[in-house]
Amino acid sequence: MSDGAMTRRAALALPALFAAGTAGAQPALPATVTLVVPFPAGGQSDLLGRIIAERIGPALGRTVLVENLTGAGGQIAARNVQGARPDGSRLLLANTSVMVLTPMTTPGAGYDPFGGFTPIAGAGEFAAALATGPMTGAGDLAALAAWLRANPGRANAGVPARGSLRHLTALSYGAAAEVPIQVVPYRGGAPIASDLMGGQLAIGIAGAADFAGHHQGGRLRMLGVTGTSRAPGLPDVPTFAEAGVRGLEANAWTGGYGPAGTPPATVSALHAAIAAAFADPDIRRRLEGVGIIPVSADARGLAGWMERDRAAFRPLLERAGLLTG
Repeated sequence: MSDGAMTRRAALALPALFAAGTAGAQPALPATVTLVVPFPAGGQSDLLGRIIAERIGPALGRTVLVENLTGAGGQIAARNVQGARPDGSRLLLANTSVMVLTPMTTPGAGYDPFGGFTPIAGAGEFAAALATGPMTGAGDLAALAAWLRANPGRANAGVPARGSLRHLTALSYGAAAEVPIQVVPYRGGAPIASDLMGGQLAIGIAGAADFAGHHQGGRLRMLGVTGTSRAPGLPDVPTFAEAGVRGLEANAWTGGYGPAGTPPATVSALHAAIAAAFADPDIRRRLEGVGIIPVSADARGLAGWMERDRAAFRPLLERAGLLTG
């Protein structure tokens, strides 16, 4: 069955799934659902969370709120949702870093991404971007590399969290371009963009969506994106490979999770609502307009993404001296 047919079937099945969940003693979803986003307002995860909440709330006949619970590279949000009641009242929108990398790089992270959560749906893929601002004034990656070599004491790269996929991207960029890089962890992409525009930071590596509006407004400049093709909505930004920097093709993904033990009816209703939203041409245009690739997956597919990336990134973390677990 094609992806389009599966999505149409999911959309048609949504009312039946929701009705099935509410027919028994316990509804599939409570009256209010809180979608916990581990990163600040204005960043890529927040944008995606608000678009999802705006669409699935009316579809499910429920109030869906977004709560930005930031800090510790997503650990605070993950621990919060892992300890919540498994009734669908609190859900987590978490990315590759939170659900795969952080538990392998942070002793005592305090949550178990495989045993402590119920996967619900894959909810988007993100290209990462390297951006710069007035500190370097670079117009392309070649000019940036020259500036970084000439200014090693100011060659700082802001990334959304220590041990994140973008931390690895920064290290890979430095190695490929043969430039000195000092990685500086931030609490998400929005504050990185702010420091770039303010001239306090040389480069930032975060989700393309974190920088897209500022790039389009001329307040900072995106010089390269990950992936094998240019990011949607950003046709003027080359991939790293196009710009002559190899080995930076990996994109990140985001998924929705409930606490372990979330009922199957709840998972089915939520996945169907998200799949239907991602099939809507208007939603797809909105996501692509901020650099988000509207790719969805069911619970099994999301679990597969996690397993795949845990195996792929473990040796990279070990070589970088970041692997602790």
